Amino acid sequence: MFHNLYKFVIALLLAIFLISCQKIELLEDIVFDNSLLEKININAESIKINNSYEYKISDPFIDHTMLTTPSQRIESWLEDNVFIFGSNNQFIVNIKEASMIQNEIVNKDKTNKIIDDKEYLYKINILINFVLYDDNNYVLATTNVEVNRSTTSSKFISINEKNHILDSLTLVALRDVSTKSVEFLKIHMSEYML
Repeated sequence: MFHNLYKFVIALLLAIFLISCQKIELLEDIVFDNSLLEKININAESIKINNSYEYKISDPFIDHTMLTTPSQRIESWLEDNVFIFGSNNQFIVNIKEASMIQNEIVNKDKTNKIIDDKEYLYKINILINFVLYDDNNYVLATTNVEVNRSTTSSKFISINEKNHILDSLTLVALRDVSTKSVEFLKIHMSEYML
């Protein structure tokens, strides 16, 4: 009996040792640094940022589960990177859409039939409206900027991996929206920009 217990303990210790030798994947931290994103200099006396996007607490929307939502990231970028100069005009920025959704899809490219052929598709959709008003409240110029990005992941990932994917997708979309915003503003509001 002692001999069987001894074998069991050795087998258990060996199993624990082998499991502990599994490779642990360390995820890089996603850094949101607004100073690395595009800056906007507009001829206006004041700026107003309206975050009119209201997240939905129902499937397939998941932005409400994020620690910092995409709309908060956009708002932070705008607050840090939009600079006004001049003594007239009002610059209004409307965040209309900043949703993150998750859908289950079938992966048709799966070569391994043992593993589940379903995965998650994550999509971020951003829509921002820029409007420049004169002092009489007439529209001088306006433009919309829209960005859509997506990525996929296995269905069976940790919460940490999911958060990493969502933050990474948000950062890529934020870079896109900052670049596109400057590009579109230069087209539609060039005479009011530095």
